[in-house]
Amino acid sequence: MKRIFIIRHGKTAWNLAKRLQGAGADSPLLTDDLTQYHQLARYLDQYQFKAAYSSPLERSMHTGRIVTGYLQQSHLTVQPVAGLTEISFGQWEGRTRDELVAQHLDLFRKMSRRENDPGLSAIGVEDFNAARRRFADAVRLIAATMGPDDNVLIFGHGGINQLGIKELTGNEHLLGLKNLSTSIVAPHDGGFALDVYNQTAYLDQVD
Repeated sequence: MKRIFIIRHGKTAWNLAKRLQGAGADSPLLTDDLTQYHQLARYLDQYQFKAAYSSPLERSMHTGRIVTGYLQQSHLTVQPVAGLTEISFGQWEGRTRDELVAQHLDLFRKMSRRENDPGLSAIGVEDFNAARRRFADAVRLIAATMGPDDNVLIFGHGGINQLGIKELTGNEHLLGLKNLSTSIVAPHDGGFALDVYNQTAYLDQVD
């Protein structure tokens, strides 16, 4: 069976500060301690992978390079795919959660629910339905290149990974994704089945 492993990037400085970080911002990874990247790689080394793909944003590409560098499968090169890019949060990029809750509570709630609104469009927030479709379309194109028993890696982001997996599987009840979590989808009967979501058991510490 084909399996697609979808991984959220490692923690960044803006994740730590609870700043909104989408397609228009790219805070660097926190790499003083790479223990969790090792732990993720050990988990992934149970499987053989045909290829590795990533959002073109550096925090995702960097995660992919670190993790694949620790894998025993040295043939993997992380390939950027534009459709996997994080959602754009427009003028809210870099704003903290506390600021937005204090100043724009109703609109922030809609953004958090991924609910389209003219007020969000006016500040440049990407249409959430369009975002989830572009991610799903990118995954479908990747799946079409895979053999019947191939596995591939995708490195991406919390927001778009969650929305895209909803689009692929039809499961609208999926919660947020942890840094360095793994979710696994499998093409099945013309759609995608969800095998694993937000797996972090291999990490010794999770926020």
